[in-house]
Amino acid sequence: MNLLIYWLIGFILFNILIGAATWKLYKNAGKPAINAFIPFLNAWTGLAIIERPKWWIILFYVPIVGPIFWLILFVDLADCYGKTELKDKIIMVITLGLYIFAVNYSDNPKFLGPEKRSSTLISSLLFALVLATLVHYWFVQPMIVPTGSMENTIKIGDALFVEKVSYGARVPITPIGLPFSDLIKRDAYVDKVRLPYMRLPGFRSLKSNDIVVFSFPADSVYDAIDRKDAYVKRLVGMPGETVQIRNGILYVNDKKFEPKLDAEVQHSYIVVTKIPFSDKILYDDFGIISTDYQIRTNEDKTLTYYFAALTSKHVASMKNNTSVISVEPNLQPVGEKNEHIVHGKIDSVNTIFPVNKPWNTDQYGPLYIPKKGDIVTVNKETLPQYIDLIRKHEHNALSVDSTNGKYAIAINGKVTDKYQIQQDYFFMMGDNRNQSLDARFFGYVPEDHIIGRPFLIWANANGVFEPAAPKKFIWSRFFTTINNDNPTKKSYGIYVLIALAGWIGYDVWKARKEKQKNKY
Repeated sequence: MNLLIYWLIGFILFNILIGAATWKLYKNAGKPAINAFIPFLNAWTGLAIIERPKWWIILFYVPIVGPIFWLILFVDLADCYGKTELKDKIIMVITLGLYIFAVNYSDNPKFLGPEKRSSTLISSLLFALVLATLVHYWFVQPMIVPTGSMENTIKIGDALFVEKVSYGARVPITPIGLPFSDLIKRDAYVDKVRLPYMRLPGFRSLKSNDIVVFSFPADSVYDAIDRKDAYVKRLVGMPGETVQIRNGILYVNDKKFEPKLDAEVQHSYIVVTKIPFSDKILYDDFGIISTDYQIRTNEDKTLTYYFAALTSKHVASMKNNTSVISVEPNLQPVGEKNEHIVHGKIDSVNTIFPVNKPWNTDQYGPLYIPKKGDIVTVNKETLPQYIDLIRKHEHNALSVDSTNGKYAIAINGKVTDKYQIQQDYFFMMGDNRNQSLDARFFGYVPEDHIIGRPFLIWANANGVFEPAAPKKFIWSRFFTTINNDNPTKKSYGIYVLIALAGWIGYDVWKARKEKQKNKY
């Protein structure tokens, strides 16, 4: 609620600033000066003065795109008063529109009307930028997978298109920033200006087994949700469910979790062989490179391979190899904890969640996933499970008093042992079970952190992110669909090339026909 009040105050102050900067320009153009101060009417009146399409008013209030259109308004408004030179436009942009004050308060500015416009390279580029920004933030976002946590379902170097429509696009929390700054320079935004969490209506809900892209909940660099790192994992635990891993096998509500048919879940294995594997066979048959395993020579001249990630197909193939003596799962025992200590303190991101449990990636849980409306007990034992949820994700003040042998928890200044959950939470895991930084380490993923789901691999640059790989591109992955439960992945690259060639051919034919027409 406080955020809404701050946003409303900021919105009012913004419109007062717009009015103070343009009222005389509106008045001299024959419009009521008061219109410059009234929200929405100031943009509508400004568009009428500069003779731009009235439907543009929608874009003035779209996060990220909005500031671009206010700058366009100021540039065109200055044009109406004789500021038509390139230097005037540059000054308006580099001053973020503040130059309009100088135009407004100059001695009796004379309205000359909008200049005659013609399409230019700059206007075409600006239109392309606006269109790309709208698509990026509201419909489809590109991302490249730099790590192997979803191998082999999603490979290192896969360039994904992530659709945001089905779940409902998340309105940017930080609405003022450079377009695409989340991909290029994440800190290129105004942190003090934030919107409350909102999401447009979608046409489907999150489902178990979906591959989901979400904002990394444990990001320690960026506090704004939409500026956090984007992660991609498989949704394995829904709100209200209980997850558990026993001997590397995932169970949900005490039933074995069955991944989609297109999933290639991997586990760690110990393989003993009579002779060494060739690097070529390992890569060609299994996609394994030298950094994916360790090897030890035994006293009897046999070799022991420690593979971090093998699929069930890999395991079956190795068992059928006459040179292989044994293939056994490489499991951590019950009670052995995954814990990472840095400078004498627990690194909570790389330590098993919750930090007070003696769990590891192969022996985990049971852990309950909270849903909206749940009333959970908060005490010394459960606090590590809920502390980030209460403080970071639901923005409550939480303090602990452990003096005089007592242990009292206060939430928003009130001592209590109960807390009501305000939103749904999810449990995400990588298909590469033993090489994935996922919810087993960073905990629950809140509903407001959900971005969307990948639907297409449009390219793969494996060698860029995995230099040890002998191939720079995996062409068979270009333009393949994912997240569709189809085990046989088909590349649609040839159809894309045909369509592209057809479009270019039609464009050339049309240009030649137009040229012949002009001759006559």
